[in-house]
Amino acid sequence: MNTNIHTYPYVIKETCLDSFGHVNNSAYLTLLEEARWDLITKNGYGLDVIKQTGLGPTILSVTLKFSKELHARDEVVIETHMNAYERKIGQLSQRIMRDGDVCCEANFVIGLFCMTKRKLVLPTDAWLYAVGMI
Repeated sequence: MNTNIHTYPYVIKETCLDSFGHVNNSAYLTLLEEARWDLITKNGYGLDVIKQTGLGPTILSVTLKFSKELHARDEVVIETHMNAYERKIGQLSQRIMRDGDVCCEANFVIGLFCMTKRKLVLPTDAWLYAVGMI
């Protein structure tokens, strides 16, 4: 199993904030998705491949834990790690880090979705490489 951690630096934008002046809970999901797209695109499985093959990522469930507030202009690093992939189901974790502190942890259950069959399929080697499993 590949134990690589993909890192994605990001500066928190004012558009991510809620009325309390910290990052809105829904904005965390957007930031985490941006980091996942960066991972798979850099590993050769970008939107063009998804359109060609008709196979793309889907999220089956997510659990978020918020530990520390994030504010405008905070410099963070989003770490993404693929923990396991068994048959059609993958386990992926992400952390948003600021100055070495964990601010948010997220655990995802993911799969590879066939857009023509409208169902989960077994992961291809290209997909497993893209998510860091091989």
